[in-house]
Amino acid sequence: MKIKKIIKKVIYTVNKNPISVGIYNREITQRAKLPLKDLLSLSKPINMFSPFTSEIHQGNDWYGHAKNFKKYMNIPQNYPFKFTIEHGVYLTDQVSPLEIESDLPSFVTYSNYRVNVLKKYKKNVFCIGPFLHYAPHFYNEEIIHSEKKRLGKNILLFHGHSIDNYIPHYDTDWFLKKVQKIKKDFETVRVCIYWIDVLRGVHKYYQSLGIECVTAGHILDPLFHPRLKSIIEISDLTISNDASTHVGYCVYLNKPHIIFHDNPEFTADKNNSALALDFKASKPYQEVLKEFSQVRFSISKKQHKITHQYFGSKEDIKTKEEFQKIVDLTEKIYQR
Repeated sequence: MKIKKIIKKVIYTVNKNPISVGIYNREITQRAKLPLKDLLSLSKPINMFSPFTSEIHQGNDWYGHAKNFKKYMNIPQNYPFKFTIEHGVYLTDQVSPLEIESDLPSFVTYSNYRVNVLKKYKKNVFCIGPFLHYAPHFYNEEIIHSEKKRLGKNILLFHGHSIDNYIPHYDTDWFLKKVQKIKKDFETVRVCIYWIDVLRGVHKYYQSLGIECVTAGHILDPLFHPRLKSIIEISDLTISNDASTHVGYCVYLNKPHIIFHDNPEFTADKNNSALALDFKASKPYQEVLKEFSQVRFSISKKQHKITHQYFGSKEDIKTKEEFQKIVDLTEKIYQR
């Protein structure tokens, strides 16, 4: 494992040259011009060894987290944070091995629940609330208004997504039948598909039924969160077939959310199979499923409370000055 880590660092270092930087930036610029419905172009692989980040811990810029944080604080993009950014929401005590193994002595995460989990691994952990807050919108107000007018009162679906070596098999027919029962007061339905699932062809079934599909793009695309923010903002109601990061983001943007969960079978290697079963049995996961499985068209106090606990809240959001203090403190800790 140590040899693999060293080799990976060497490759990243070698690739940080003007030519590779130019190739990556050109690719992102081209993707920025694509419509959200151009699923395949937005989801196609980006070379993982291209210099997609200036971060010491490359995972900090998955979904563009580090880049968005730096834009928010108006600090140079070439400044590497001295903390590890937890890349997504965990409704369990699990922690990504990649993030535990990071050489950085501090963590930044989204909720106080995760602060308590991560402090078992590193002393310095900081909660900053929903990461989506720090991303700008992909669309300006005029386009958002235009899209709302085009779609009318609309429902946004989230199809539970795959990860490497873990593929869930959802009953999409059952899911859409549940959606059909409550869509009478809505004019349109569209679905957001994760980039890995686009490459698996998950979108094709939805498209065959005339349902518009969109995507936030690739994990190494810094516009992932800006796209996702605008996709959610355009909706009136959000529905998914599983509990994940999107639940907290929808509630944060004041969009009611419903989960129609069918406990899917899945294909996974031995390690990911054990992790998936542990995740599904966890108390936070089960609590989120229970609270959001009710059909309701407003966000209840209990739903607000549970998303605040596990996904972070507006009270956890940091001003530019507060965030800068975290950056300065973690820099000092790193230099000790």
